[in-house]
Amino acid sequence: MLPTAEDPWRAVPAGFPRESLPTRMAPLSPAERHWDSGGAGRRPAAVLLLFVVPAAPGGPARILFMRRSTKVGSHKGQIGLAGGRAETVDASPAATALRELDEELGVPPQLVTIAGMLPPVAALDGGEVRTVVGVTALDLGRLTLAADEVDYVFAAPWRLFAADRAQGFSFNIFGNWRASKLFESEGGPIWGLTAQILLLADFG
Repeated sequence: MLPTAEDPWRAVPAGFPRESLPTRMAPLSPAERHWDSGGAGRRPAAVLLLFVVPAAPGGPARILFMRRSTKVGSHKGQIGLAGGRAETVDASPAATALRELDEELGVPPQLVTIAGMLPPVAALDGGEVRTVVGVTALDLGRLTLAADEVDYVFAAPWRLFAADRAQGFSFNIFGNWRASKLFESEGGPIWGLTAQILLLADFG
């Protein structure tokens, strides 16, 4: 049982192996609540921390990642979570994250069960990013990638992203050096905002 007021996995659909999910995670709030201003007058954004069924029975659930193409406006070639900025049609962070998942990877919203939402994090541009947490039994072989936005996708066991696996990392952006954490994965290095979100999730 997770140490939160309510078990966020209570809505996990029948057949999804609950025991494959983290037994500890940062407290979640409702992801269906309406968007606020997002801070600094910028449109807020939402990403989806999506747990997929284990690769083998008895193993840990996996987190779905994607490598952004070099054609997108920002985060070119970086590995991250599906998501993007809120649109006027999005009533909530959950709506934004699910819409982006459908647009980027062709996953219909009805295939995802939402567990809740992590506390907000700030992007480099000062905008607010909300992380929506969900689960799916989706077959990753049935994804339809948006070619202009996504190079490839992969899923990695959540246990690879425990805090003690994070490495120190520095990068230069706009002439300034910044510190980050970095996780190694078979799909490539995961750093920056995505690494920050994984640490915030506090898996255990």
